[in-house]
Amino acid sequence: MPHYQKYVYSGMIHMSYKKLGALVAFLFLSFSAFAAFTPQDIAKNAIYADAKISPDGDRLAIVVVQDGIRNLAVLDMKDFSTVGGMAMRGGNEVGTFYWANNDRLVMEIWRKEPWQSEPQFWGELYAINYDGTNGEIIYGFNVEERQNTRIKRKKSVDGWARVISTMPDNDNEILIASEPMNVDRIGFVQRLSASYDSIASIHRLNVYSGKLYPAKAYAPAPQSDIFTDDSGNLIMATGTNKNDDTLIFRRKGDDWEEISEQFGQAFHPVSLNEDATEVIYLDNFEQDKVGLFRMNLKTGERKEIYTDDVVSLSQVNLTTDKSSAYAIRVDDGMPAYMVFDSAGEEAKIFKDLLGALPGYNVNMVSRSADGNLWLIYATSDIDAGTYYLYNKSANSLSQLFANLEHISVNDFSETKPVSFEASDGMKIHGFVTYPVTMKQGQKVPLVTLVHGGPHYVRDLWWFDREVQLLANEGYAVLQVNYRGSGGYGGDYQVAGYKHWGDDIQQDIIDGTRYIISQGHIDKDKVCIMGGSFGGYSAVMSAELAPDLFKCAVANAGVYDLNLALEKGDITEFLTGDAYLEKVLGTDPAQLTAFSPVTHVSKLSGPVLIAHGARDRRVPLEHAERLKSALDKAGKSYEWFVKDSETHGFYDETNRGEYYQKVVNFLSETLK
Repeated sequence: MPHYQKYVYSGMIHMSYKKLGALVAFLFLSFSAFAAFTPQDIAKNAIYADAKISPDGDRLAIVVVQDGIRNLAVLDMKDFSTVGGMAMRGGNEVGTFYWANNDRLVMEIWRKEPWQSEPQFWGELYAINYDGTNGEIIYGFNVEERQNTRIKRKKSVDGWARVISTMPDNDNEILIASEPMNVDRIGFVQRLSASYDSIASIHRLNVYSGKLYPAKAYAPAPQSDIFTDDSGNLIMATGTNKNDDTLIFRRKGDDWEEISEQFGQAFHPVSLNEDATEVIYLDNFEQDKVGLFRMNLKTGERKEIYTDDVVSLSQVNLTTDKSSAYAIRVDDGMPAYMVFDSAGEEAKIFKDLLGALPGYNVNMVSRSADGNLWLIYATSDIDAGTYYLYNKSANSLSQLFANLEHISVNDFSETKPVSFEASDGMKIHGFVTYPVTMKQGQKVPLVTLVHGGPHYVRDLWWFDREVQLLANEGYAVLQVNYRGSGGYGGDYQVAGYKHWGDDIQQDIIDGTRYIISQGHIDKDKVCIMGGSFGGYSAVMSAELAPDLFKCAVANAGVYDLNLALEKGDITEFLTGDAYLEKVLGTDPAQLTAFSPVTHVSKLSGPVLIAHGARDRRVPLEHAERLKSALDKAGKSYEWFVKDSETHGFYDETNRGEYYQKVVNFLSETLK
């Protein structure tokens, strides 16, 4: 195993945020410094959503959010003056984008329908020169022209594009996967990959003319991710079968060869060396946790780079030539970094960055082709995200842009990792946040905040709006990575399958009692809150432990598990039915017993029910059934539904209203 050094930074730094340069007038937002911290303040959109350096390092493209709309600004790297960009109109927004070459950008078009707050990607690609000229759709389906739009269309394509590679060695073309699509009976555009028989074709696409070249190959399976070298040569692919199993392939001549038996279900390629003979990848083959490995694709020889004993790996930092890893982040509590000395200069630079930004998650999000300029995105429990520029030749680090800078970091509360034993002895991890205003010896009310999912996701040590909203109002906040959460290995996640209503809830209850036992919580003022599965848990745990939780805040929750098997967009996915059967089961009696609508008579306090009327993941019918059950049982509740929202509150104004509703509800209930 390569030699590495482990860096764990637990300090906290307080920073004053400054912007470098100014963005164009139609993109720029200004705030008074350190405005009062209200629910509306913390609900504000992050201004800076994405950023990438051009390959030659001359320009920086950044997505800037104004009035809830994602637009693009391009800055000159010499003085950070604005040299280009674009603002889409007609309900269109800038989505994920790429530098196709030094002068031209390709981006997904995200569209916000008049009745909907959250924009969605419908498979169209748009290209534009960095200075805002020669912009047009280069790939898209046939939709009618909209008024008040700048978008010009080349020709319609009845497909859904996904960018596979920008092919750095080719300035004129990118490589895409084109998935067939249709329009369902109510007008929603859908990918035909919901059918197992539909396979994406792989094409070169000219970023200037929009010419779509004949298919060079087809994906080996539905929902495939394709991996290539820098020239766009096909190397590996992953896909999915009807049973929700991951399939793995490598390219052999003009065909795909399945090699699934050589890898685990968590396989994900991270990089290829220059001649594509070696792959660095994440995997859990013949082990519980996801680790980092290297394999020679010709000989099949496999070498472990690093596997952690407690958590699965997810973030890997690669050298400029992508031949090796110089650092790995390990999220066991606060982030730790494994820095590999063998990676040479870039490992040393990363160590210096960790030293310059102690107590931060440090992510290298973009860099120039020569490796001289690094764009760094740093976050922490009290920093909503700040972009920095590292200049290797000058050995300098400059702060560029910061999100939520209208609130002082001094007003945010620090988050600390905790762990405890559940009732059955399983070790459970989580986080606790005490209000920054809390005085020594003071006991404060508690809100247990439950993450969604419940599987494949987890709470991490990072900035969380809702944590800070609650802490600012004087509440301690507990987050529990209950069994079934992702990130702690396959066994830990599987332990939550078909146990939504018992073992998972018991972990949440045990964690809440543990935090109370530490002596800093007013045990008579405890509430539970969450969204999606967290909304389910808020009501279910409050029913199972009515002596503990005096109220519940449930947003976009699943409240009838039998209904979840019948309605919702998960059932529309290729593997949706198989997934639900795996994690929920199909026994109607068991699903009824694990459904919050069944046990509302046990509640000891009121419930705040919040939902988006256009939620397709968890249809509003769940909230309506819970409301009906509460009415029948004579239980108290409050109702907050927004007609334009889907799964959660995307619109800044709606989010602010929801946060205010939560604050008022908790204040009244826990007074």
